[in-house]
Amino acid sequence: MSSSNVLAGTRTELVFEFEDPEDVEVIMGSIEPEIDGHPSDRTSVSIKKDGNNLRIHIESQDSASFRASLNSYLRWIKLSSEILGLKKIDQNCDV
Repeated sequence: MSSSNVLAGTRTELVFEFEDPEDVEVIMGSIEPEIDGHPSDRTSVSIKKDGNNLRIHIESQDSASFRASLNSYLRWIKLSSEILGLKKIDQNCDV
């Protein structure tokens, strides 16, 4: 087996648990445009809300596209979560 085929046909499902189902809606809304505008034919991505969980299914034809998609979605979710956290802090401040 050549090293280029190690992750051929790779797929995974990421599950992110949030305290509030509304947070899942906000995060979904922030990353849905990335899915709709996904430029790669080598990777497909879907997301769904499951109670307090956000499920992201990534399926790629090769390891390079899998890694790129995985890193992108992890970054977007992290950034969206941080912004959501800052918004909640700001709403709770008595300034």
